[in-house]
Amino acid sequence: MLTASVTIVRFCTTCRGDVPFEQPGCLDSHGSECPEWVCVECGEAVIVGFSSPEAIALAHPTRHVA
Repeated sequence: MLTASVTIVRFCTTCRGDVPFEQPGCLDSHGSECPEWVCVECGEAVIVGFSSPEAIALAHPTRHVA
């Protein structure tokens, strides 16, 4: 029986080129939404599609006029 795996082509920093990445079996129960991908050439792992934390608003010091 043939099985298919999902692959994407991305830049690999180790291979220094565009190569296929595929999803390994997800241990965190993400299913097809798993953000982990592995380079099929060298095995480098990347996380794709996660959102960065929201920017934290910094409090600006106020100036007091006497």
